[in-house]
Amino acid sequence: MRPPRDWNSLLLPLAFFLPVAARANGPVVSWGPVPAAVNGTSGTATAITAGGYEDFGNSVAFSCAIQAATGAVVCWGDASHGEASPPGAVNGTSGTASAVAAGGAHSCAIQAGTGAVVCWGSNFYGEGLPPDAVNGTSGAATAVAAGFSHSCAIQAGTGAVVCWGSNSYLEASPPDAVNGTSGTATAVAAGGSHSCAMRAGTGAVVCWGWNLYGEASPPDAVNGSSGTASAVAAGLYHSCAIQAATGAVVCWGSNSYGEGLPPDAVNGTSGAATAVAAGFTHSCAIQVGTGAVICWGASGQASPPDAVNGTSGTASAVAAGPYHSCAIQAATGAVVCWGDDFSSQSTPPDAVNGTSGTASAVSARTSHSCAIQAESGAVVCWGSNFVGEASPPDAVNGTSGTATAVAAGSYHSCALQAGTGAVICWGNNFYGEASPPDAVNGTSGTASAVAAGGSHSCAIQVGSGAVVCWGSNSYLEASPPDAVNGTSGTASAVAAGGSHSCAMRAGTGAVVCWGWNGSGQAFPPDAVNGTSGTASAVAAGVHHSCAIQAGTGVVVCWGDDASGQASPPDAVNGTAGTANALAAGTSHSCAIQAGTGAVVCWGWNAYGQASPPDAVNGTAGTASAIAAGSNFSLAVVPEPGVAWQLAVALASLTVVARFAPERSARCSD
Repeated sequence: MRPPRDWNSLLLPLAFFLPVAARANGPVVSWGPVPAAVNGTSGTATAITAGGYEDFGNSVAFSCAIQAATGAVVCWGDASHGEASPPGAVNGTSGTASAVAAGGAHSCAIQAGTGAVVCWGSNFYGEGLPPDAVNGTSGAATAVAAGFSHSCAIQAGTGAVVCWGSNSYLEASPPDAVNGTSGTATAVAAGGSHSCAMRAGTGAVVCWGWNLYGEASPPDAVNGSSGTASAVAAGLYHSCAIQAATGAVVCWGSNSYGEGLPPDAVNGTSGAATAVAAGFTHSCAIQVGTGAVICWGASGQASPPDAVNGTSGTASAVAAGPYHSCAIQAATGAVVCWGDDFSSQSTPPDAVNGTSGTASAVSARTSHSCAIQAESGAVVCWGSNFVGEASPPDAVNGTSGTATAVAAGSYHSCALQAGTGAVICWGNNFYGEASPPDAVNGTSGTASAVAAGGSHSCAIQVGSGAVVCWGSNSYLEASPPDAVNGTSGTASAVAAGGSHSCAMRAGTGAVVCWGWNGSGQAFPPDAVNGTSGTASAVAAGVHHSCAIQAGTGVVVCWGDDASGQASPPDAVNGTAGTANALAAGTSHSCAIQAGTGAVVCWGWNAYGQASPPDAVNGTAGTASAIAAGSNFSLAVVPEPGVAWQLAVALASLTVVARFAPERSARCSD
């Protein structure tokens, strides 16, 4: 294990970075949300890089690319240190870039025209402050690399490697062989606490810095003894290179997860590679001849989707849950899900997956999902059924009645009965969340809309338009204010989050929220609260909220943004596109792009919940509805069962902890 630095002042405790870079002309394909500016929708890229770190088990990641048409640097993902906010000097405002690199919590680029290195994000160790030798003052650069908390570049004119930032293990002290004293370099890579470079003239790989696992000791096959390299990559505790003569990938250092053992497809046995990248506990390469992405190491990161593994749309509605998402494909009505499938919540049944039926509406939450069968109107649910949340009663399951709307809460579900408009709920009822009051259950009134949250539910009463809520009210999440409860105003839409709720005021469209506001999730900004703008749609996550601004279609989010869930990408934030539907999950959000119908997601993506597949992301299909649950997502696709999942054994425990931390002691939830 890597020894700690100054524990009293360490900015990123036990952190790791994920340096991955590739260069090619064409659309960017990623295992995370990619903005329209570079994903082929409104632009493509000439270079892409991925960075990030892990802080006590919480993975934080971001990516950057250079837009092909403009040369502008575009970044997305976590921006807690500013690492995903490139400055004007390279973002197209006052300058563009010829190269870009993402590190732990910082990024660097080479400014086009000048060759000056520009960095942004964390500068705790000086990693974001390139020296005069490469920042344009007394010199420029031809290549740049960003590590965990250090950076390196190759000086233009001299070819000398110059490094800056943390130097605790001499990772920022390149040896004479490449620093210009007795030799220079043609390529450089920065790892966790080590660096590597390829010597000019020979192609021999030279490494320096932390070497506990041998990551800084390249083997003879690429160090010049019996072979050299054409490319080099540095991971956290391992390194990889492509052997010049054969194209075979060679790795060294840590192999705890198999990250240092490239498969036959790229190690020269049955295939070779044209590019290589090294991450935390996995590695990837592009196979010669096929262009297929081949990955190895930790299983979650080593499972590229069909879009890039050599095998091989859009949406009309969207919903996001904690760690999964769902969508209904526009053309077919079939449901597709992605993300965590610990409780089979990412595996929609035949009744709605296109095999024996399709869906007209879909909803997902913690570990279960529900849909309304298009052909019959019957509510169909699947996934966790611990407290009956996935067992809709006869009143809406087609036996004695059907439904026009459905909502999946944490461990309960609700629906509007067709014909009567009565709210019917089932599942956990510890806080009364599954016991709708007379005002909307058909006794003295019915509803036109329904929403299910963590342990509470809300509906809009027919006739009065008043918001009525029931269930847990620990944070006043079930106490709608006068502005929407019929006293001084009513509502046209309602959303229920973890322990807060939001509604759109009838007549004005202004967003009003109430309940828990620990992260600002119940405090909508002026852009949608009626001060300078209103909304056409609203969604409530666990600790964040989102809305679509009326008139512009721009997605606006507020509240917790620890995983980027409240930072909608350019594709839907008005920069390169807008939206006509959206959903908010625990730590991710999704929207349907206006005009294209493509599902766009952003935020936490540990289980793939923010990575809609080609079937609904605009590549090979679109969607008519989408929903997001715990660690999975659902969407309707042309072929049944199209989904991918990244499940973990303790997913359900993680969900409970993340979904409602303020109720961690309420085991009955």
